[in-house]
This record gives sequence, C-alpha cells and structure tokens, in this order.
Amino acid sequence: MANVKIVSTEVHHPAYKISNEELAQQAGSSADKLIGIWEFFGRKDRYYAADYEESTLYMAIEASKKLLKNCGLSGSDLDMIVFSSGTHDFSAPTDAAFVHQALEGKDSCIIYDSNANCVGMVVAADQAARSMISTPRVRYALIVGSEQIARFYKEGDLASKGLCGDAACAVLLERVEDTDSGLIDSAYYTNTQKAEDMQFPAGGMTQMYGEHLSLEEKKIYLHPEYNVNVAFPTAVSNIEQLLQEHGYTKSDVKHYILSQLNLSVIKDIAGKLDEELVKFPYIGDIYGYTGTSSPFITLHHAIKDGTLVPGDLFFMWSVGAGITSCATLWRL
Repeated sequence: MANVKIVSTEVHHPAYKISNEELAQQAGSSADKLIGIWEFFGRKDRYYAADYEESTLYMAIEASKKLLKNCGLSGSDLDMIVFSSGTHDFSAPTDAAFVHQALEGKDSCIIYDSNANCVGMVVAADQAARSMISTPRVRYALIVGSEQIARFYKEGDLASKGLCGDAACAVLLERVEDTDSGLIDSAYYTNTQKAEDMQFPAGGMTQMYGEHLSLEEKKIYLHPEYNVNVAFPTAVSNIEQLLQEHGYTKSDVKHYILSQLNLSVIKDIAGKLDEELVKFPYIGDIYGYTGTSSPFITLHHAIKDGTLVPGDLFFMWSVGAGITSCATLWRL
C-alpha cells in the first residue's frame, strides 16, 4: 500500500538577528512593557530581512536549493511544487512558478500556490500527500513555506511586529510503497463566524489601488478583540480523536509539534493533554513567529537535534486566520 513520508527538511532565514531588547529601543518609555509582552509569547530573538531583495520568494528558493542539495536531487526530480504563504510575493504568476524556474524543474511538474494562512504548510503537506497517494507518477513533492509577516503590520504596531520573524522551510515528500512511515491522518476545525476580524490587505485586493485608503490603512487589519483562542481547545480534541481512531495512546507519541505563535498556549495544551512539556518542542525564541513555516521549522530542528528519529510518531498542529486549524498525525 502506498504512503507519503517526509524525507528531509531545510530552513533559510536572513542573517540579521535582533533581540527583544534591541527591538524595544524603538519604543522609548514603552520598552519594558513590549519586552514583557514578547516574553509572555515566548520571544527572545528573531530574524528580519535586511532589504526588499530578501523577499518571501527569495527565502523559499534558498531553502529549496539547500534541501535538494542535501538530498542529492535536482529540480528535474520533482513531480510537484507547492508554495505555502500568507504573504505571497505574487498572485500571477504563482510563486511556485518562480521556484520551479530557479530549480530548473521539468515541464511535467505540478506547481501551485497554497494559502491557508498560518496553518497553510500543515494543510499543504496533508493535501499534497493525499494527492500523491492516489497518483503513482508523482514520486517527489517539494512543499515550501515562507513568510514575512512583520513587514505588513502598521508602522505603529511594534508589539505585533516584534512577535514575528522572517524564515522559510522546505520539505521533501516521497511516495513510497509498503512502509509504516508517512502520513497517517488529519483532522480539521473551522469557525468562520468572525472571519472579517483579521484582513490582509485590509479592504481586500479590489481596493488596493483605491486612493480613498492610505498605505497604512491597507496593511494588516486586526479587530481590537481579534484572537484565535476558539481554535486552541480543538488541538486537544483533534489529537485525541486521531489517537482513538487509529488505536494509539499518548505514550506512543514522541512529539507534539504545534504552532509557535504563543508559548503559553503550548503549555496550556500540554497540560490539557496531561503530557510533559519536553514533548512539545519550541523554537519561537530563536526565530520569532514565522507563520506558515513555524511548525515545519520546529520539525526541522527536532530531526536535526535527534529528538525525533525514523519510526517516531508525531503530531503537527497549527491555526490560521479565518479561523481554521488542522492536526496531522505522521510517522517519521
């Protein structure tokens, strides 16, 4: 029986790193308050692009090139390229087209962009894997997520900017036969009752060139009471659902790899699952919050550090604006 496994991962981030203390210098007398907010969310450092040349697309291409080199593959080996972001550089052509061009991909390669916001890369890997299982000629798929959220917050919103960092993660999926490794299942939760509470661009694409809105007004809009807390309890229920449906227990799980948005939420989910925090790897203090790529950057470090090895069972979970969330269960 065919399945799709995660073969390898690679990360690219800008060279420029800035700490909470360095960033808070811009806030004057409010510096201590901002540092307190960032520390509550689990922030310490983050990477920012130095200029516009170091774009979302640029980071994705660099991560993808490193991934292929490490795997001993070329762009012509890829049968599918999926680019996930909430801050895509282009609507037309797709960012995936530029990745395909940079990697010198073959003309039979499937390419498309995916945007489920911060849960996007978890969703993209799930959906791509399910497509690959039913399509024998698609052996290798590149899933690359890249994000630069801080660029698009309003200039005065240093609190939100400081939560975020810039980074990309590339993942190689392979269709394999007769293996215990790979995607096991997924579970989703969607609640769109207040979908309008976060918008980018504010007012929608049709108003992007309207002179009745200033540039600042077109940046990310957040309702004063905006939050994604409604989705957090579903991380627990979806994880427990998948364990029960597939005959596993929590003791079988090596890692729960969650959205890196809020460390306090990760701790809360660990408590509700009655699991030790060591099973919940966290890299948000190194990278800041990198949106769609954040769970997979965490996965990359878990593999690199040897805390997750072939044969291990693990979850990935994240949540995106809208609101929608997804839990996926894998065996490495």
